Amino acid sequence: MDKKPDLVYTMQKAGVSLPRDTSRPFFVLCPFHDDRKSPNMRVDPNQGLFYCFACNVGGDAITFVGLQMFGQIFNPRDKEMFKQVVERLEKFDVPKVEYKPPKRPKQLTQEIVQALTMAARIYHYALTTHPEGKKARDELIRRKIDVAAMRTYRLGYAAEGALVGTLSTYPESLRKAAEEAGLFIKRKDGRMRELLSRRIIFPDVMKNKSVHHMTGRSLDPNTKAAYKYFALSGMPKTIWGLGRAKRSVPVILVESVPDAVNLLQMGFQGAAVGGTGIASYLLANLKRYDVVILPQNDERGREATTFWSELLPKSRVMWEYPYKQGEKDVNDQVCKYGFSKTKEIIIKALEEVKVTIEVK
Repeated sequence: MDKKPDLVYTMQKAGVSLPRDTSRPFFVLCPFHDDRKSPNMRVDPNQGLFYCFACNVGGDAITFVGLQMFGQIFNPRDKEMFKQVVERLEKFDVPKVEYKPPKRPKQLTQEIVQALTMAARIYHYALTTHPEGKKARDELIRRKIDVAAMRTYRLGYAAEGALVGTLSTYPESLRKAAEEAGLFIKRKDGRMRELLSRRIIFPDVMKNKSVHHMTGRSLDPNTKAAYKYFALSGMPKTIWGLGRAKRSVPVILVESVPDAVNLLQMGFQGAAVGGTGIASYLLANLKRYDVVILPQNDERGREATTFWSELLPKSRVMWEYPYKQGEKDVNDQVCKYGFSKTKEIIIKALEEVKVTIEVK
């Protein structure tokens, strides 16, 4: 185990409001951006690491103090910066503790891709035939995602027990791959629980029909905003929809997967980050496309757009996209105006940033 400055102690000294129980991973309001509504920073006290899903910063106690002192320009490899951070930690008598080394990132192996593709097939079948799937279908239809789109993008519903029951008839190697992919988590009693159980499933399907990732959306209206969407933990992230996109046509980048589905239904190339932060390892592939960013109509959406545009300097941003009061995103407009009028709004907004896309 590595001995490093105590992250929780460091955050307490910095005045961050922490929960009573800091023995397990928890979320706090991020001190590095205007985080006022829902906590975006995840803290793992067992590994001494933090990460903000909104402003995309993370690291250990040294990084935390470095960001406080120097902001985004902090570089732990800069000897002078590093020295000043260490002096600050020593000044506040921050103790050193033993941390577990971080887990090695999971690789997208052929077996995991097979497990994800199989799970997406089971979830899609549950959406279209399972009694519990009706509520999910109704919610998708309410959001103007019709049955044809459900089939085209292989949307699904994680009916409780459906995947477990099907996997019991498959080879052991596939069952292990499903667990490795993060489709299951182990309960305290040792039993396995499906991570995305009772959620609408948005699988990220590639051109060859294989599935590389999936996100689940809660059907419970009381679910906190931070947990309404939940992606497979530990797997390399993807930009939803980019795996089937053509490079010859501009890609409209949005936060929400339902927005991206609506864009595809209208004939555009929609792709979704699935949140506000873009993982650094996704940038090289994103930069191969002609990206047009369509912001959400809220403070966090504008913050995310600013951040994305810095990461993608060649992208064009629809800053003046015409939202009206009460409209948060493209899906709100589709539900309010229908596809034809929303398509006209988008085409006009694209023309304002000198982008022409031919849509049917």
